[in-house]
Amino acid sequence: MPAADLQETLMLRQRLITGPILIGALLALVWLDARCTFRDGGGVLFAALFAILVPLAAAEAARLGRDCGVRTPTNLTMAAAFTMFIIGTASLLVSDPSLAAGLAMLGPAAGFAVAAIGLASTRKIDGAFTGASTIAGIAIWTGLLPIFWLAAFRDHGAWLAAGLVLVVKVGDIGAYFTGMAIGRHKLIPWLSPKKTIEGGVGALIFGGLAGGGLAALTVDQPPSMSLSMTAGVIGGISLALAGGLGDLLESLLKRAAGAKDSGSVLPGMGGILDVLDSPLVAGPIAWLVLRLGTGG
Repeated sequence: MPAADLQETLMLRQRLITGPILIGALLALVWLDARCTFRDGGGVLFAALFAILVPLAAAEAARLGRDCGVRTPTNLTMAAAFTMFIIGTASLLVSDPSLAAGLAMLGPAAGFAVAAIGLASTRKIDGAFTGASTIAGIAIWTGLLPIFWLAAFRDHGAWLAAGLVLVVKVGDIGAYFTGMAIGRHKLIPWLSPKKTIEGGVGALIFGGLAGGGLAALTVDQPPSMSLSMTAGVIGGISLALAGGLGDLLESLLKRAAGAKDSGSVLPGMGGILDVLDSPLVAGPIAWLVLRLGTGG
């Protein structure tokens, strides 16, 4: 067996071990979170989890940024991302809609300010603005987008929101195995050589089926936790598409940095950002699906 095929087989075996472990951990966390309170819904434990994952994902992105030749100090990038996350989380705890919206919009401004002031304090002008802009972009990606998931957990319950997380990952899995089985035509060879058009179509089909299945499971739930079949199918397709775009976004950064993965903490999957890339970008879509597709 060629070395490349052997490496791919070993990676697949590792994924088949790591993947179920992560899914089991998610379900266990949902079970525990459903017994906590975050205003009227869930989200307490997931807020705590994101408080850990946000700085870790930002640190991985910061390293990739430096490999691209951009000034993205790890501690500063983590601080900017965590600042956005804390302000965004605070906006979920405010009952006044105007104040909540203001806090949400304040997050990106505060994150950029942290990055700009931090780089300016070094008194090195070269690359400071580019670095601050990159750090702010990383902070939005890793620190602000999770807020949409926390809003979904808060307003629609842990089980339904986690179900949409799994829908996103089902789209990823569908793309992977469909591409392996029948993939012939490259999707964007200059960006992600292994992705195929057939795999992309498989992601949409699997995502739509998973979304429809999730909707069927919520039929007897309260209105805010009951997803219509139309919203489930269309939402599943949309989430699979958004998840694919999130994966390509990270690929754009990794290819520029000359890296295969963002890290190596998860066998067969890479780093924290390699696992979160799809769900993070899909967060706003998930929130919209739940706001428009439920009775809550």
